[in-house]
Amino acid sequence: MRSMVMETEVLYFKKLEGTVLAIDYIEWAFTMLHNRMSTPSLNILASLTEPLNIFEVEDYFNRALYELDITEPSYEDSAKYYVRYLLRQIVDDPRLAIENAYKVYTIARDHFLDEEQDRWYEISELIDDVLYGDNSKNITQASLNQSIVRLSNQQLDNSSF
Repeated sequence: MRSMVMETEVLYFKKLEGTVLAIDYIEWAFTMLHNRMSTPSLNILASLTEPLNIFEVEDYFNRALYELDITEPSYEDSAKYYVRYLLRQIVDDPRLAIENAYKVYTIARDHFLDEEQDRWYEISELIDDVLYGDNSKNITQASLNQSIVRLSNQQLDNSSF
């Protein structure tokens, strides 16, 4: 199983969407250290503990970016990386399939106007049917999870995101 690391693009997507948490920056710092990168600000960022002050955390994050000479990825690139992150989570932990499938659909709908959006739209409709609708096809949650995992694997293999 691949560990879930906080990649820079994933962190930026969460930041641009307004869903980033202070702990996400700490996880990012640990990922960078694990990848053998080190700067004074990155080391300080990784050492911060609860209670976290978001302003202090973001200040050290910005300093670390400067020290590592990392430039901000585009919004589109960040969205693609975040989708791949969600797909990997689905494959690694199918219990996250339904929750992450909704997120993938929303991102695909908002950022990608192609057949990928259609696939995730169909999945979101199936989820709604199973959880809230009439479920006229008698789809089980287990078979729905399997379908989501299968689609996630296909898209990771095809690098469609």
